[in-house]
Amino acid sequence: MNKVLLIGSMPPPIGGVTIHIDRFVNLYNGEKYQVAVFDIKKRTLFKKEKYTKNIFTIFFYYITARIIHIHISNDYVKTFVAIFAKLFFKKVVYTHHNSIVKNKKVFKKMYKFCDKVILVNDKDIDKNLIDIKKTEVVPAFLPPYKFESLPVEIESELKKYNTIISTNCYLYNLFNKKHVYGFDLIVDAFYKLSKDGKIENTLLILVDPSGTTKEFVYDLLKGLHFGTNKVLQVTQKIDFVSLVKKSDITIRATRTDGDSLSIRESLYLNIPIIASDVTVRPEGTILFKDDDSDDLASKILHVKERKETFNYKYIDYGQQIINIYNGLL
Repeated sequence: MNKVLLIGSMPPPIGGVTIHIDRFVNLYNGEKYQVAVFDIKKRTLFKKEKYTKNIFTIFFYYITARIIHIHISNDYVKTFVAIFAKLFFKKVVYTHHNSIVKNKKVFKKMYKFCDKVILVNDKDIDKNLIDIKKTEVVPAFLPPYKFESLPVEIESELKKYNTIISTNCYLYNLFNKKHVYGFDLIVDAFYKLSKDGKIENTLLILVDPSGTTKEFVYDLLKGLHFGTNKVLQVTQKIDFVSLVKKSDITIRATRTDGDSLSIRESLYLNIPIIASDVTVRPEGTILFKDDDSDDLASKILHVKERKETFNYKYIDYGQQIINIYNGLL
C-alpha cells in the first residue's frame, strides 16, 4: 500500500482547510493509499481514528511515504517543506486553498518544487503564474462523514422560531479594515428586514467557534431591536454542518474568499445559500452585491418568499485527488 502524508492542520481550529484535511484522511484511506496527516503546530501524526506524538513513528512514516501533499498557507514553511520533500525523492503535491495569490514569487517557487499544484479556484489567479502542465483544478469540498448533535440550548432556540438563518466565521479578521466574514452586513440586513416588518419569528445564528468576534458582535447589536426576531451568537465549537441541515437559509457574506466549504455544504444539503459576489461561486449559489446590505436583505426576502432550492450535482472531488496521486506513481 502506498503511503501519503498530508502536511497541514487538523481541527481544532475549525476552518475550511482543516475540515477538508480531516474529511480526506477519514474518507479516502483505501486499499491503494494509506493517508495520514502531520500537524506541524500540534507536532502530531494523525491517521484514521488514531494519532501519535512519537517522533520516531512520525519520522518513519515520512521516510516511507511516497507522496507528500502540502496544505500550508505560510509561504516560508510550505517552501521549506516542498524542498525538503524533494531532497528525499518524494512526489510533492501542493493545494493552494485560496482564489488569490499574495506572494507571486513563492507561488512560482511552489511550481518549481512540486510535481502537481492543485487550485481550488483558478478564475481569479493571473494565468501567467500558472504552469498548466502541473496544474489541476479541484474544489476543496468533501462531504461530511459524520453529523454531531447540536448543544441542547441551541436545539431549544431552534424550536422557538419558524425560520432559521445561519452563518459562520473562522476568526475575527479584517480585510480593508472591514470584517472578512461580513457579520456587520448580515446584522444590518437582518435589522432592516425586522424593522420594516418584512420578516417575523426568524432566528439569525452567528457561529464563531473561536469566540474572537464576541465584542465585535456585541457592538453591532447594541441598541438594535428585532421585534419577534432574534440574533443568537454562538462562540463555542459546534458541528456547523449539523446546523446547516436545520437551517432554512445560510449566508456567506465574505469580502474576500476562496472555494468556500460552507457554500458547498449548503448546496450538498439542498439548503439555499446566499453569498457575496467577490469571487466565482458554485452553480446554485444566490449572489448579492459585495458590501451591500440592502441587496443582501432583498435576497434574503426573495429566498424566504419563494422557498427556492437547487438540486446540487455531487462530484467526488476526493476521488479526483486520488486520480492525481495515481498519475504520479
